[in-house]
Amino acid sequence: MAETKSEAFRVAVLDDYEGLADQAAAYQKLRQRAEVKVFTQRLETDAELGRALAGAHAVLLVRERTRFGEKQFSLAPQLKLIAQTGRTTGHIDLATANKRGVAIAVTPTDTGNSTVELTTALIFSVLRRIPEVDRRMRTERWPAVAGRLFEGKTLGVVGLGRIGTQISRIANIFKARVLATGRTLTAERAREAGAEAVTLEKLLRESDIVTIHVPLNPQTRGMIGVKEFALMKPGAILINTARGPIVSEAALLDALGSGKLGGAGLDVYDEEPLAMEHPIRGFDNVVLLPHRGYATVEILTERYQHAMENILNFFDDKPGNVINPEALELK
Repeated sequence: MAETKSEAFRVAVLDDYEGLADQAAAYQKLRQRAEVKVFTQRLETDAELGRALAGAHAVLLVRERTRFGEKQFSLAPQLKLIAQTGRTTGHIDLATANKRGVAIAVTPTDTGNSTVELTTALIFSVLRRIPEVDRRMRTERWPAVAGRLFEGKTLGVVGLGRIGTQISRIANIFKARVLATGRTLTAERAREAGAEAVTLEKLLRESDIVTIHVPLNPQTRGMIGVKEFALMKPGAILINTARGPIVSEAALLDALGSGKLGGAGLDVYDEEPLAMEHPIRGFDNVVLLPHRGYATVEILTERYQHAMENILNFFDDKPGNVINPEALELK
C-alpha cells in the first residue's frame, strides 16, 4: 500500500469522547503519513457518520461505541482497514468486512485491572452511599447518613475469571466471605482465589453483594432475571461492570422499585449511551457510570497507540493483528 500524505490517505478516528487520541506517541507519526480527522462527539445520524467517513481509507474504532454493519460500510466505499481498540468485534459485521475486503486489526487485551478497581469502587460507593452523601453535603450542613461495612459481608462473584478472581482476593482483604460460580469453575480454582464454588442459586440466596463478571453471549444474556432477583436477600446489592444485557433491565427496575434490592452499581446498560429519560436515573440508591471500566487515561492512550501502529503497519504493507486475513486478499 505505502501511501503517503500527499496521496491523501485518510484516517477517521471515531468516538474519542475523552479527547485522548492525540496523546498517543503514534498520533504525530500518523499525521505525517495521512490526513487524520478525530471526532470527539458521538455521531448520531447516518448523515453525520457519512460525512465523517467520506473518503476514509482507515477507521479507528473505540470498543463498541459505533456499530459497523452493512449500512456503515456502504458509507465508506474506500475503506480498507478498521483499527479496533481491544479485541471486541461483536459490533462489526465481519461477513460484510470480508466481502468488501476490509481488514480488521485489533489491539492486545489489557489486564482487566481497571475494571477490578472500578468494581471495587462501586461496591464501596453503594455500601457507604458515597455519591448520595456527597450530593447532600452541597445542600445540608452535616448529613446523617449511615453506610454499611464490607467486612463480614458475603460477596457473590458470578464469573471467576481474570477480573472476578482479583475481586475475590480483594474481598478477602476486607474479611468478606466469597462465593463464586461459573460454567467451568472447579472447587480447587475457587479455593485458590479465596472463594467457595457454589451454584448460582446458592450464591444468590446467600450473598449480600452480587457482582457480575461473565462475558455476554447467548448463554448469559438475561441470566439475572425475575427468578434470580426473587432468590436474592432483601436489601442485597447488585454490581454490574460486565455487560448490560446479562441482567434483565425490566427485572432490575422491578427489584429496585419494590425495595427487594438495596442498591446497585452499574457501569453498563442495554443501550449505550443511557437515555436521559431512563427510569434507572431516578433511583438515589443506584450509582451510575458511563461504561468507564476500561476507560482510564493509561489504557485508552495505550490502545490508541497500538491501533495507530496497526494503521501505520498497514500503510507499509505489513498488516498485523488482523483477525480476518482473508480480507487482505481482496485489498
